[in-house]
Amino acid sequence: MEKDLLSSADLEMCLYTGSNAEEKTRWPKSGWIAGTIGDLSVLTQSGTVPPDVIEAAATELVNGVSEAAGRLTEMAKDNKVAVEKIAKELYQEDGEQTRRMAATILANAFVFHESLAGKLKGVNSIDELRGMKKFNKASVIAEWEKILLVNYWPIFDIARRILEVVPVAESKALIERLAETADRLLENRLMRSHDLTGAVFQRLIVDRKFLAAFYTTPASAALLIGLALVPDLTPAMKSWGDAENVTSLRIADFACGTGTLLTTAYSRIGQLHELAGGDAESIHAQMMAHAIIGCDVLPSAAHLTASMIAGAHPTVKYEQSLIMTVPYGYMDGDIALGALDLLNPQAKLTEMAITAKAAEGMGEKEKETWATLPHASFDLVAMNPPFTRPTNHEGSRRDVPNPMFAAFDNTPEQQKKMAAATKRLTAGTSASGNAGEASIFLVLADRKVRDGGMVALVMPLSLMLGESWEPSRALLSKKYSGLVALSIAGATDEESSFSADTDMAECLVVARRSKPQDNRATFVVLKERPANSMLGASTADQIHRLIATKNLRRLEDGPVGGTHLFFGNDLVGQAMTAPLPESGVWNLARIADLSLAQASYQLTNENRLWLPGMAKTDAVKVQIIVLGKGKTGPIDRDIDGVNSNGEIRGPFEIVSLKVGSVPTYPALWEHKAERERTMCFEGDSEGIPRNAKKPDQEKALAEKVEAVWATASHCHFNLNYRFNSQSTNMQFTPRPTIGGRAWQSIKLDSIEQEKALVLWANTSLGMLLRWWHSNKQQAGRGNVGKTAMEDMPILNIGALTHAQLAKAVEIFDETCEKVLLPFHQIDEDPVRKELDDRFARDVLGVPNTILQPNGPMDLLRRKLAQEPSIRGNK
Repeated sequence: MEKDLLSSADLEMCLYTGSNAEEKTRWPKSGWIAGTIGDLSVLTQSGTVPPDVIEAAATELVNGVSEAAGRLTEMAKDNKVAVEKIAKELYQEDGEQTRRMAATILANAFVFHESLAGKLKGVNSIDELRGMKKFNKASVIAEWEKILLVNYWPIFDIARRILEVVPVAESKALIERLAETADRLLENRLMRSHDLTGAVFQRLIVDRKFLAAFYTTPASAALLIGLALVPDLTPAMKSWGDAENVTSLRIADFACGTGTLLTTAYSRIGQLHELAGGDAESIHAQMMAHAIIGCDVLPSAAHLTASMIAGAHPTVKYEQSLIMTVPYGYMDGDIALGALDLLNPQAKLTEMAITAKAAEGMGEKEKETWATLPHASFDLVAMNPPFTRPTNHEGSRRDVPNPMFAAFDNTPEQQKKMAAATKRLTAGTSASGNAGEASIFLVLADRKVRDGGMVALVMPLSLMLGESWEPSRALLSKKYSGLVALSIAGATDEESSFSADTDMAECLVVARRSKPQDNRATFVVLKERPANSMLGASTADQIHRLIATKNLRRLEDGPVGGTHLFFGNDLVGQAMTAPLPESGVWNLARIADLSLAQASYQLTNENRLWLPGMAKTDAVKVQIIVLGKGKTGPIDRDIDGVNSNGEIRGPFEIVSLKVGSVPTYPALWEHKAERERTMCFEGDSEGIPRNAKKPDQEKALAEKVEAVWATASHCHFNLNYRFNSQSTNMQFTPRPTIGGRAWQSIKLDSIEQEKALVLWANTSLGMLLRWWHSNKQQAGRGNVGKTAMEDMPILNIGALTHAQLAKAVEIFDETCEKVLLPFHQIDEDPVRKELDDRFARDVLGVPNTILQPNGPMDLLRRKLAQEPSIRGNK
């Protein structure tokens, strides 16, 4: 029996959690999770604290910390010096976020104090201090100093230094409130939960948003780490059972924040080691000293990370730690870039050695980071890096010269120097200023991970779909194997992220640094972000098993959909394998129904119309090509732009068209959704040629005017298509018109061809390929830049016969002023159906059976209308 249980891989299990039998929750809600006896063990561990208890405790801690921070604010009115000293201890300016940091650190110390009392000899609990009538600032500090003689420097040293500067008169109410919070948390057995402390830290620290380093949810961390650390072998391809194999691992997060990824990885390593017969507690000190590496620019974040990892085995004494605060900003005349300084090869660090402060068990020590963090030495690099772009000047950042370096009150001049230093470090790499800081951290991960090691990253969805991320995709596809990319088919950007409190769609990327054998990847699209760690871990396990057994559907298989992923009886997502393109975007992202991806692949790669619901034998040949270079007009800045030095870049000044005017140089420049319901309308603006500032510039300016006007066309492409409000993918203007900021001009050989292209683009087939090719980073919108536009798949209009082209023109002329509904209503749009039927039948020669009610074309429209990335929040 025991042997059968140990070898079985299809045990069916579920978990009940709750505070009592009447309020229990079943995981999954219905059905069962299939797995091994090891999976059962992990499942049991994941349910030790019910999610509702964690949420209640998080609220409790938020309330306690917020009230304590409020008391510090009150204290600042009469004792400004004290709060400034606290800020100095945290290397921050005084302010709301600094006071919340301080209160969070104090709360954390009180929680650990209570959990250690009775376990460490001579350490009195808070209740014992109260019983001795010694519950005051001095006595609390005295108890913390006892603890510091044993261990726990990351937790108690900074807390002690904060409490020491609080005046005695104000300290009583402060420590009473925080002690009360600790008492309530301990009642729920949550003193070691990184779910709790990390979540609270994210909710309280305002500047994390400016740094754009959002908190990775524990469920997302369980999914990411579950894919990177698998039961078979360690990342170094060795047995989990051998303690030396485990302690020799090097696991790093160079943007660790509050440590969710590191603590999840450490917990996972401990589970896998024990499942293989090891003892995680016995190797804890060695793991702290050598295996787990974290960096952050916030001292408080690094200290909390160290405390959470130390809390995995709170009674084990350790001395060394590699959780480090790295310098950031302008310091003593030198520029520090945080972890990005680690991009520098050691040989070039002659002027200034990079050092960091490591939060160790018995104190804080300076470490020379090059001795500690050399290139190509890590078995796993897991990160959710900042994603701020240096060119991101929208909204509240409009007046910030370089938002990527604006945290910690760096001056505009300092920001410029930091940007210049970063540019030097990233020269010749895949990093891109337009892609943002996350692309730089990808370069850092690539340099630090060893050959054969793993990277596991939370990245903006644009890594898969954005033009500026092309070099990053090339890096991953050429140097990494076994690549797995996950996205979420959310209706809103917040629903499509793996981090908390961000409104930007994200993806997870896991890969091994080794030369790929087949240049393929596994793509997973989830219905929603995992709600809890149990679901995240279960999803990772399913994906791993499907890859290992080669039991995944392929993009090339035809429009049958992906392999389903379940949690019990609930469908949680789909997965499939696909070839990685030599260049261009990774389209398999944020798509709920993967049969649409397969239909798009058949059109673009096989020149075959094979829709869901069609037999392969009924597929119809259709010639699809890419738009190519030389057919598109200039970008808006080359039409109406002025360089930063005041020199004229674009020869026109674009102004709105006045009623009754007849422009010499008409332009289609902006979006006005309500007038864009038909395929044909006039431009909305006109170009006024600029006057040359100097006589010798007149000829060049006149030539620019002629060059731009030569690109004027009838056909215009919707660059930033709002799927849930706009109707047309391409547009026709009766007069040749300059394209602009919203509409890029496309010039073909004749007006007839341009009419045919606009007609095709607004059929459901044209809309399908537009959606497939778009950057779906933002909900309800599909962006295509000029470079990506050249790779845009379109019908080969030049290959149409004279009769086909004439029929297309006839259909266009008869339908171009009929009102179309927005894309997300494609399934209920009678005009769209008319375009589909007439173009497919009369131009492409598609059989009527495909066009019948409830037939394949009808099914295509219904499927598109239900895609969350098209509907958005509609």
